[in-house]
Amino acid sequence: MKKWLAMPMLAVALVAAGCGGGGGGGGGTSSTPAPASTSKTSGGGGGVKVSMKNIQFNPGSVTVKKGGTVDWTNDDSVNHDVTKESGPGPNFVSGTGNIGPGGTYKQTFDTPGTISYRCTVHPGMTGKVVVQ
Repeated sequence: MKKWLAMPMLAVALVAAGCGGGGGGGGGTSSTPAPASTSKTSGGGGGVKVSMKNIQFNPGSVTVKKGGTVDWTNDDSVNHDVTKESGPGPNFVSGTGNIGPGGTYKQTFDTPGTISYRCTVHPGMTGKVVVQ
């Protein structure tokens, strides 16, 4: 009888252990991903890279010189997009959830100022580009 009671309890313990945070991007809200790096400045080439991972942009804020580019890469297991919310210069939109795992999107920035953007699939996934 004790053997039968131990089996379900072991199964529950194993399932609970598997649900702890391991950094998966399963879309659940039970664990909070590590905060993204806050800032990155472009080098002499005027371009920076941003990773989309764990439902966040990393780094969350980048600085480029006028004429510089930002290259976003989806390093996640779910689709994302990059959509301008506010700031100077023309609007930009990569599409709606069209950047699949391994996909990229590149945008050149010619107007100085701070641009806010987000992923429309994951509204809490936001970032900034500062153009100098």
